[in-house]
Amino acid sequence: MVTGAIAIILGALTLATVEGMGKFYPARRTWLRIRSRHGRRAARAMRVRIEAVADRRTPRSLVVVLVVLVVGWVASASLLDKRWWEVVLDVLPYVFVGIAFLRIPAVLRKVADRMRGYERDVGEDPDKDIDDGDDGGVAAEIAL
Repeated sequence: MVTGAIAIILGALTLATVEGMGKFYPARRTWLRIRSRHGRRAARAMRVRIEAVADRRTPRSLVVVLVVLVVGWVASASLLDKRWWEVVLDVLPYVFVGIAFLRIPAVLRKVADRMRGYERDVGEDPDKDIDDGDDGGVAAEIAL
């Protein structure tokens, strides 16, 4: 029972982490630090990768696999020598994790939109290709 409670807490923390990331990440200072340390291209590439991951269907596929496993687990309650409601309580952490998986694409879109806003705030066009300027770092100068 203790391990079940710990699993429920960890599942809820997983969901809270995903929701917190959507609400707070990246803070403006964090984004500016990424941009100043790694350059404009790296910050832009990070946003583009986040947008690409948000468009993938992998989280939904993982939720389908998780639901199939949970249904099989609840259906086999009699073989586990448990009542169905005990198995449902054991499955509760997976509900939190499944919800977190389903929320990941929307959260990543919010993060990418926030980064787009930061790019606009510093005077860049987020939709324009960045290849026509320097990356804001010294790597190109060192390479020459």
